[in-house]
Amino acid sequence: MLNIGLLGLGTVGQGVLEILSKRKKELEEILNKKIIIKKILVKNIEKKRNIDLPKGIITDNFNDIIEDDKIQLIIEATSNLEDSYGYIKEGLNRGKHVVTANKAIVSKYFEELTALALENKVAFLYEASVAGGIPVLKPLKEHIPLNRINEIQGILNGTCNYILTRMFKDDLDYDEVLKIAQNLGYAEANPAADVEGHDTLRKLRILSTLGLQVKVLEEDILLEGIDNIKSFDIEQIKKLNSVIKLIGEGKYYEDGFIAVVLPTIVTKDSYFSTVNEAFNSVAFKGDNVGELKFYGPGAGKLPTANAILTDVLDIGLNTYRNNNPLRNKKLKNYNYSIKGKFYLRVSKLDWETGKGLEEITEEILGQGKYIGIKTKEVKLGKIYEILKSLNINKKEYFLGRFL
Repeated sequence: MLNIGLLGLGTVGQGVLEILSKRKKELEEILNKKIIIKKILVKNIEKKRNIDLPKGIITDNFNDIIEDDKIQLIIEATSNLEDSYGYIKEGLNRGKHVVTANKAIVSKYFEELTALALENKVAFLYEASVAGGIPVLKPLKEHIPLNRINEIQGILNGTCNYILTRMFKDDLDYDEVLKIAQNLGYAEANPAADVEGHDTLRKLRILSTLGLQVKVLEEDILLEGIDNIKSFDIEQIKKLNSVIKLIGEGKYYEDGFIAVVLPTIVTKDSYFSTVNEAFNSVAFKGDNVGELKFYGPGAGKLPTANAILTDVLDIGLNTYRNNNPLRNKKLKNYNYSIKGKFYLRVSKLDWETGKGLEEITEEILGQGKYIGIKTKEVKLGKIYEILKSLNINKKEYFLGRFL
């Protein structure tokens, strides 16, 4: 029998119960054992829920789960950062397997929780924390022993991808599309984590640390979001028969690595240009396997719950990989040394009064209230140096790179 303690009964928690209900017979045949959700932790035990549950299964006391020796596995599906960290840590210390979809927890405490799982000889799995329903972490782990993973790229946030898709397809302003995304449930009331790129950054931190096998912390990742994009920028990129995607990338670079989240300009005949609406895609390159691409829904009740339950299956079958992905590598961070051509939009006044912008300009793409330029091949750090010297803050420019 596989006894499970479920933490949280929101959208994802309900998705887990829904899939378990629909696929109970098939899952138990595969595992050759019963699957029982023994306890469910909620904040408000009195809240009315449109879901049939066995009497006594709901609790608001975590001790009812952690002190129950019959519960072998905890599914963490809450949205609280610090409480969830405490739950996961305690679960691992008590010798219980843990599965989570919480990318903020995995990103912030990756090394600590991985080490705890190894120490206590249990699983700490988090497939659903990156790219929702897309199975990418397990294949990545499987290919690491046979390959040097040289590069990982991805469209990792459905909210940003939806906004950019609609701006290009329907000629809508950023604020218009954001409201639509919020009404559809793609964006939160406070969308900062998504549109400023923090959500993508956390997922890239997990992917890069796993794939490159080196500690890539959140603070090691250079970040630009899409919250300052304007219709003017869309017009200039359209002229180039291209679109903009927010792409996270981690790769080996010279004798070090780069890890960046940047608006990226891709031509309409390129792969990432075909990933639209709220969909995600991840690609990684191994020296033996070549390039592998994964595509699918990046969020949602059932896709996320499905990813959680693939981890549960691996634990039930004892097929999960439980090893420390980190090696004793100390690599330099070359984020500011990336060399290429970039798109930069500033105000016309900044252009006319600022020194340094002309020397990096290859082409003026458009001008009016703003000026959009395509730079010569320069180091990314050079652009930031000029912006800093001109006191142009983050809200006053938009920067993207040409892939």
